[in-house]
Amino acid sequence: MSRNETHIASLVVHCRPEQAEGAAASIAAWPGAEIHTTTPEGKLVVILEMAREADILATMDRIRELPGVLNTSLVFHHAEPTEALDEIVEPRGENP
Repeated sequence: MSRNETHIASLVVHCRPEQAEGAAASIAAWPGAEIHTTTPEGKLVVILEMAREADILATMDRIRELPGVLNTSLVFHHAEPTEALDEIVEPRGENP
């Protein structure tokens, strides 16, 4: 793959319910990480957008080490040349 890639991944993070809020706050503070949703049972849906696959894996390791995290499951991972994503956001060619 090219050097200028964007990696997008989604995870389900299962936490102890009483510690889920703290884990979510920690994750949300990291660059490239977003909490999409949370449940009262302690499950978080996390979206990661990073430049390298290694960054995704390292972030997953950091999440696993947070207090109260029981399990982290990768649900989706996709890599795309960054310039292709830029074209989706700002299409070239016809003006709307």
